[in-house]
Amino acid sequence: MGLREDKKDRTRTQLLEAGLDLIHKRGFEETTVADIAAAVSVSPRTLLRYFPTKEDVIVSWVQDGMTIIRAELRERLRSEPPVGALLASARAMLADFDEKSRFFLTIETTIRSNRSISARKEQMIAELIDEVAHILASPERPAPLPGIVAYTIAGTVFALIRATISSWVEEAAGVSLPDIFDQAASVVHFDNSVT
Repeated sequence: MGLREDKKDRTRTQLLEAGLDLIHKRGFEETTVADIAAAVSVSPRTLLRYFPTKEDVIVSWVQDGMTIIRAELRERLRSEPPVGALLASARAMLADFDEKSRFFLTIETTIRSNRSISARKEQMIAELIDEVAHILASPERPAPLPGIVAYTIAGTVFALIRATISSWVEEAAGVSLPDIFDQAASVVHFDNSVT
């Protein structure tokens, strides 16, 4: 990464963390774009180059998690069976969220309290489930899965992710997200031919 890209990445991270700190302290509705920009000593215009709306501060974490799943899945499918690859990709995303749990709790609480952000997140997840199913069923893969099997596996793993996050937010914030995910996944039995 060049110096310019590195600086942009640092600025984005600073804006994101400042925004989440303010949202945690004041609430989403009470936090303004100007507040977030001032916390990092940049103009509101600079903030809007990174995050076109205040909602994007929250949604960007969902996008970052999706990027982790996509990258992990593509890499793991080179040497692992589909279910194992997708489960490991989900764990990788949840481990990343767990490392940032202070911010992640604010994000999930904000999403739950804001219909617009919640609807955006659900739409993004639905699109990612479709994308993951297409990857698993792609004829370019060795031994692609039948479409219905690929959609069932993708939907099931994302249901496990949703259950994990809900449980963590509601009652188990002291337990790691990957551990909760493993507990949830332990009750699902996939066909051995796709694991």
